[in-house]
This record gives sequence, C-alpha cells and structure tokens, in this order.
Amino acid sequence: IWGASPAAEGSIPTFPGQNKAAERLRGLAIYQKASTIMVPPDQAQLQVRVNAIMDGKRLIMATPGLRDGFYLLHKGAIKARDWQQAARSSGVRRFGKRLNTTHKEIGIIDLMATGAVAVDLQGGRIGKGSGYFDLEYMILQEIGSVSEQTPICALVDDLQVREHVPMEEKDVAVDFICTPTKVIIIERRLVRPSQIPWDLLLEKALKGMRPLKELRKSNEGPN
Repeated sequence: IWGASPAAEGSIPTFPGQNKAAERLRGLAIYQKASTIMVPPDQAQLQVRVNAIMDGKRLIMATPGLRDGFYLLHKGAIKARDWQQAARSSGVRRFGKRLNTTHKEIGIIDLMATGAVAVDLQGGRIGKGSGYFDLEYMILQEIGSVSEQTPICALVDDLQVREHVPMEEKDVAVDFICTPTKVIIIERRLVRPSQIPWDLLLEKALKGMRPLKELRKSNEGPN
C-alpha cells in the first residue's frame, strides 16, 4: 500500500489459543456494550467474527486487501448453520451486504478487533507489513465511523506481547490486548493517525481498493 516500503508477504499469524483469546474479548464490557464491531478478515480473528454474529452485533468486515471495501454481517440475515461460513473471507460476499464507504451506511463503530504480529504494553502494534488495518482505521475515521476514542483490541498469543515494538506515524495503536491467558488494559499515550496520507499511497493501491476510489471521488467533488 505505502510507497515507503514493499508489502510483506504472509498474513496475521494464527495461534493455538486464538479461540480462548476471542472468549476473553467476549467477556469484556466494551464488547458486551458494543452494537457494531469491525473486524478484519484474517483467519486468526475468525472466532471473534463468529461470536459477533452469534451475539447479534452488527459486524463490519473488511474484504481481503480492501478490494471490495466493507460488508455488513448480521444474525437476522444469516441462518445459524451458515454463521461460520459467513464469517470467513470466502463467505462474506455471499452472506453479507456490501456497504458504500459512507457514515450513513457503516454508522458508528463501537469496537475494533484485530490481530497482530507483535504488540507492546504501550499500545504499539505491528501487523504483517501491508498496512491494511491502519488504512481501514483511517478510512473509517475519514467518514466519522471511528475516532481517537474508539477502543481497539488486539488478539494475540502471549509470546507476541513484547516490551517494545517500533511505531510510525501511520501505525494505529491499540487499547486492549487479549491473549489466551489474560486481558491487558493499556493506558495508551500513542496518538493514532488523524487522516489518510494520500501522498504516501501507491497509485495501484488507490485503483485496487474500492473505499479509496470512493473517498477520492467524493473529496474531488463534481467536475
């Protein structure tokens, strides 16, 4: 995505206790009170997405690589036998409703949940290097669906919690960490990015991601 460095290969790592981490998130008041939750499409967060559907949340799910933007998944529109498949990146288009990149369609997001390669106790988070989650946050902030105050939880293995991870201005910090064994609440002092850095985005990213095309078109206005 970013012109500064090539995207890393691979994906957000799965880990043996990821379902236990998802249940820890499920037990938090911020989850229970949330009406709308946004979760990326990574396999490591599959159980978080399944739980969100089961629990009657409005689940906003990004499509892989943000190519097709965001979809809405909701219990009322999906049969119980299909919840698991609907929560997968391969099933979201079949069972979900594609949303335009507008506040009117996406609404206010009460909680974001994500995976990571590593996190630290200051809220620092490293993804796989492609910057997709950071960009998802910036896009949602651009339309007013999230803000600096929106709680973000990272679900990782205990071994992925480090003393310090390097952060850049475009990296999005987290407020909570759920591992298979514990919940870590962070007194975050790291400031999240406040806008999309259009000048850093590669042209191929702009052409390949529907939300960016929609936002750029709306920002440019009528000719």
